Amino acid sequence: MEYHTPGVYIREVDSGAKPISSVSTSTPGFLGLFNHEPAIDAVAIKGSDGTKSITGKVRPQLVDTKGKIAGDTDDAVTALTSAFKLQESSVRNLKALMELNGHKVSIGKGGSGKTKITVGKDSVEVASDVLDVAGKVVTEDDAAVEDLLNHVNTTFPLDKPKPKTAKDLLEVYGFEFESATGTSLMGEYSVAPFPVTNKSEFFRWLQSYFAQYMVETRSVEDLLGRSYDDLDDAADAVFEALTSDDAMKDEFRAFLSQESMFKFVASVNGFYDNGGGKAYVYLLGTGNLECSIRENQAEKLGLYAFDDVDDMAMHVAPGLSFNQQREMLEHCETRKDRFAILDGPAVSMGDMDIPASNKGFGAMYVPWVRVTKPSWLEGNGPAVEITGPMRRKLIKTDKTEVYCPPSGHVAGVFARVDAERGVHKAPANEILMGITGLSQNINRLEQGQYNDRGINVIRVFKDRGIRIWGARTLATKSDPSWKYINVRRLFIMVEQSIMVGMQWAVFEPNDQFLWSKLNRDVRAYLMRVWRSGALFGKTPEEAFYVKCDSETNPRYLIDAGQVNVQVGICPVKPAEFVVFSIGQWDGGGLIEGG
Repeated sequence: MEYHTPGVYIREVDSGAKPISSVSTSTPGFLGLFNHEPAIDAVAIKGSDGTKSITGKVRPQLVDTKGKIAGDTDDAVTALTSAFKLQESSVRNLKALMELNGHKVSIGKGGSGKTKITVGKDSVEVASDVLDVAGKVVTEDDAAVEDLLNHVNTTFPLDKPKPKTAKDLLEVYGFEFESATGTSLMGEYSVAPFPVTNKSEFFRWLQSYFAQYMVETRSVEDLLGRSYDDLDDAADAVFEALTSDDAMKDEFRAFLSQESMFKFVASVNGFYDNGGGKAYVYLLGTGNLECSIRENQAEKLGLYAFDDVDDMAMHVAPGLSFNQQREMLEHCETRKDRFAILDGPAVSMGDMDIPASNKGFGAMYVPWVRVTKPSWLEGNGPAVEITGPMRRKLIKTDKTEVYCPPSGHVAGVFARVDAERGVHKAPANEILMGITGLSQNINRLEQGQYNDRGINVIRVFKDRGIRIWGARTLATKSDPSWKYINVRRLFIMVEQSIMVGMQWAVFEPNDQFLWSKLNRDVRAYLMRVWRSGALFGKTPEEAFYVKCDSETNPRYLIDAGQVNVQVGICPVKPAEFVVFSIGQWDGGGLIEGG
């Protein structure tokens, strides 16, 4: 900057350091499914004149799937004639048209070359080469047809037909009605994920979601007894009715009591029972609850609905099928910034099928938990059908309890441990809150086969409560270096924190000055991570290293526009097996820690 006028000037100077902040590790995204019968957006009506077929679409509020006029007749006639592009000159059955206008008509021979049309005491005559004695138009001359209609209309008005069905109107234009089929433009129902921070907010969101769903898929007039010009006003009215109208309350309870919905709601509540904070909630309405949950990225449905949620660190979808769990785990492994928490079966032997994991971006928990039956739940809750010898392992519930997948409660433990100790602490040997028991008791000896496969067991301990007794990922067999949950989640945090914190470096000059700043900032961040106890080592040099210089950035990488920073960290791992070696010596017992 050049100075020309004497005076005092202020210049801001970059201090150099760009501190890196750790990203959130405890915010889950909950995905739930519910049964949604696709709303009929239109009725496709098909007709034929024997050689040519026509199809037109009208709104279901006007014509139903049986072809009956369901709404205002005038509106339905306008919609049908518009949908089929029917013109006055297209009329082929004048007698049918007159009858739809309320005329009791008879047609016969008139004078020479004439056809006589009679209604009561009045009559008109038209050319027989235009209209026959059966009332059918027999000419292809459009102008002659229009003249015919204008002539008849002066005596017998033809502008207010009142058909009862689409078939009645199609007949006027020479078409035979074939079918009326409901069509749907919205096979699934979805609203973007919404952040909630406690149970009350979550329940209000459920009410709001239900209100919006009702006005978009049902007739508002049938719901509330009046119509609304604005959908938002209608949704607000339904939302208010949920607290005052008994019929609407019953509808809401039935919605929440669907098996898949109960699992979703109970799991989110379990998250808050165990110390959870912010969470994103998302529901997908589908006609097939076994559907793929990653099939439509363009419309942001299923797993892809969370694509724009940057601060989400865990994926939870209680009660999924095996294939849906596999999709969720693979989605997390592909993104590399989220950890999947999966539910095992309510009762198992440890040899069940589990989704494959390459790098440990997910964990599975068994068995299910028992929770107090909520007041809104209709029926007995989710049915747990166990057959054969396994049936004896199922611990029955009493009338006040129901079974629930454990993933939501476990996510709450993750959040609680992150807040109290840090993401480097394994979320295990922690009490599971908000539950009354388990669906199955798995003892110490039985747990061995579960643990070896990377399946985490929730166990009952006398005087110590019900605790999560495992901290392994589903990569235990495929890649043991990623077998611990806290190691994988620590790496997710470090990698994402550095990626977000180093965005300032994009498009900076790629030289030694940039390399030194990257070295400094990443080292400063890892120093804080080490001091928090997340890295193993007595000194920073033992715990991590950062290297960014001419050796890691040869000329061909610089020419390619790349900066290569090498980072290595030594994570702490959980003391999974605490072994004491006990022997004898002359003075008594010898105890050695190992």
